[in-house]
Amino acid sequence: MKKLLNTVLSASLLAASFTAIAEEAKGPTLFERIGGEPVAREIVSDIWDNHGKNPIVKNRFQYSDPVYVKQKVYEIFAMATGANVEYTGQDMKTTHAAMNISETEFNAVVDDIMLALDENAIAQQEKNEILAILWSVRPDVVNSNVTTQALAPAKAQHAH
Repeated sequence: MKKLLNTVLSASLLAASFTAIAEEAKGPTLFERIGGEPVAREIVSDIWDNHGKNPIVKNRFQYSDPVYVKQKVYEIFAMATGANVEYTGQDMKTTHAAMNISETEFNAVVDDIMLALDENAIAQQEKNEILAILWSVRPDVVNSNVTTQALAPAKAQHAH
């Protein structure tokens, strides 16, 4: 049932994303509506700062080059929101394959991104569209086989 619910939710969000993209073709892109490059770069900087404060994911970034990571995140954020920017990194699946990212970590990253959008006064419609984009890449980022003891059923924790 949970898998079916996730599939339906994923399909709904992906459909919303495609609908938003189709609507944007008629007017300003999502990238333009959020304020273009200056605001997008500020959002990316705030995402980096939020990750550094987030106990769930901060260790993932401690040895990363902030200039490099921010540039790649800016590129993919800009491209995904309709800017004419080339993303020069690897695809999401390749980039995250060996990281074994859990649902908890993915959700923490999404929370950090949503906080950065709030910090930059991004309107709800645009936040919803960005959330749909994030949700659409979830299958390429999350390793569905990764779990934690805290998330495991109670009897599985005591099976040893």
